[in-house]
Amino acid sequence: MNVDTDRLVSFFILWGTPAAFSIIEYFKLSKTEKQEAIRDLTSLKSIITTGSILIGGVMASLGRVLSLLPLHIIGTFILVIGGIAGAIEAWKTEKKRGIIILAFIVSMIAFTFVI
Repeated sequence: MNVDTDRLVSFFILWGTPAAFSIIEYFKLSKTEKQEAIRDLTSLKSIITTGSILIGGVMASLGRVLSLLPLHIIGTFILVIGGIAGAIEAWKTEKKRGIIILAFIVSMIAFTFVI
């Protein structure tokens, strides 16, 4: 296992910054808004779409940072599943949004192979 410092810094910037801002914004919410946010995030639809995209992205990036090809491939596979599920879910309500999400996921997958 070989850790590249440049990739490690990129990993923490790429995933740490949005995580920190999300946590800060969560603590700014009122009690009812926090309960609603938790309910939305623990719904099956959110776990399959957003959860799979985030977990897959983190795993794929971490696989690249640690030079672990199996972790990178598993993360990419989870990312693809979440991206397809998200695109299908968005396609049901608005076709243009579904195409945008699918394009975003494809670019994110390509990005995990570059960083």
